[in-house]
Amino acid sequence: MNDKMFKQTRFRLTLLFASLIVVFFVLFTSASYMIVSSLIMTKQRQQAIDLAEEEYMEHKFELLNWYYKNADDDDTDESISAHHSSMPFFYYVITRDGEVIKGEESFPEIRENILHRIHGWRPGNKDVRYETVTIGNEKIWFLLSGKQVLIKKIYIGTIYTGINITEQVYIVKVLTGVLCVMSIVFIGLSVVLGYYMSGRAMVPIANAFKRQKEFVADASHELRTPLSILQSSIEVIESEEKGKLGEFSLQVLDDMKDELKRMTKLTNDLLWLARSDSNAITLTKEWFPLFPVVNELIRKCRPLAEQKQIRFTVHMQEDIMVYGDKERIIQLMFILLDNSVKYNNENGQVSIKVERNRKNVMIEIKDTGIGIPIEHQKYIFERFYRVDPSRSQRQQGYGIGLSIAKWIVDAHGGTINVQSEEKRGSRFIVTLPQPTIIESEG
Repeated sequence: MNDKMFKQTRFRLTLLFASLIVVFFVLFTSASYMIVSSLIMTKQRQQAIDLAEEEYMEHKFELLNWYYKNADDDDTDESISAHHSSMPFFYYVITRDGEVIKGEESFPEIRENILHRIHGWRPGNKDVRYETVTIGNEKIWFLLSGKQVLIKKIYIGTIYTGINITEQVYIVKVLTGVLCVMSIVFIGLSVVLGYYMSGRAMVPIANAFKRQKEFVADASHELRTPLSILQSSIEVIESEEKGKLGEFSLQVLDDMKDELKRMTKLTNDLLWLARSDSNAITLTKEWFPLFPVVNELIRKCRPLAEQKQIRFTVHMQEDIMVYGDKERIIQLMFILLDNSVKYNNENGQVSIKVERNRKNVMIEIKDTGIGIPIEHQKYIFERFYRVDPSRSQRQQGYGIGLSIAKWIVDAHGGTINVQSEEKRGSRFIVTLPQPTIIESEG
């Protein structure tokens, strides 16, 4: 984990915290809006129903008288009068023939609009409709209700009422707007606070990681000296005493050499990781031919490959030039080739394919080995991650190689991906960006 990974982790923690806050405020705002709106609208609906009942009780006899007398008022508009704003928005007494025999209204100019909307509507018990009308540039919201007047189940007319709820709708809208603005403000503050708190939370982790890096670097560095002494001592024993040792002693000596080699490699890898975390590794980029590198790496891997009868095939042009840190790219390819041999099957095959275009060089290393289960593929480039620890121990692996490979690719600004199926092999694809010849010379 380096500074970049710490920043990414801090960003993810902040994003997680901010996402939870956003969800909370969205739910809070939505719930507040629904509760307040429901309370206000429920009260207004009940008022509209009560008003319809009141007007029904007061004016139903006028419809009954009209029915019995078969009255026909030629000037029904004269029976409609304006009322003060403290009164209901409107009420109309309308016969079954559509004649308005009485009514009151706050805005005569919208009468035709309202009459058009209620034409043919026969409201049921506690039936309420939500309507809007426009007067000039002003929109008015109202609840429309009414009651039918029946005599011996014969419909003779309806008393319609309306209640103005513009003020209540305005209050709900203002409240919703205020809640939204406050939510946005608090979300912004929460993001800042989350970023600050995640930074505080990362401090002990960063300190512990720093101490771990220092320990790994110091321990790895200190181990190199005794390991070198052991290596020299074994070589001396082997050269001077080999003829005096028995078969068992020689086998023990070979085992010691193998274990010493493995410990030396692990120590070097740990030291390399510690140096990479401390940004102590710098790349020395240059143009170099890749074909000789591939041949040299195959020769290094051939002893183990011959034990398992693994064949190598190479598909690349001999004149391909690559721009990058030669030692690091050799290290990268050796890690991938070594894994392809270690985790391959008997009589398997390793294919090396290199292609170059104007912008990139693509290196593909494919094997016919045991493969990687799909659920493990996203973790294989993490440090010390092993798909099967017992299998890795048999193959002398510690889960470090692929993390080093990824660091090398990232340091070159490239990408590394894996395509694998269990028991059908793996395919590693490395893409390294390349400058043009002109750019490199300039």
